[in-house]
Amino acid sequence: MNEILLLLLPVVGVFAVGCSVALLALGKMIDRFPAGDESIRERSLASPIESTKIAVILFWALFMIGIWAVLQETRFGVILGITTLFAACLFMFTALVFSFAVLNTLRRKKSRIETPVVQVGTPVEDFTISQQ
Repeated sequence: MNEILLLLLPVVGVFAVGCSVALLALGKMIDRFPAGDESIRERSLASPIESTKIAVILFWALFMIGIWAVLQETRFGVILGITTLFAACLFMFTALVFSFAVLNTLRRKKSRIETPVVQVGTPVEDFTISQQ
């Protein structure tokens, strides 16, 4: 059983590295997305790039705690470690999905603003609905 867990840890680690890089890239893209008037924009810990950095640091802290717990050879430690690793991977997956949703919303909003409304045909005269 322990060998299977030791084999799965590098697989989860590769997933974690790829997701961390993708999340940081998405945070940078969202942060640099043109939002109109940039002079009134305030950059702080709540800005997208900073909050994604905090999320990645939190993920890696949970990941290391999970690995440490899995490597303990007690039943409680293995269960705690697997649960922590699973929760950290779900956290990362949720953060990625949320970042994709935010980026999609920003792109849709920008394309909606830039698309001019063109009236085709002649305007329809006012009409009223009569009751029978």
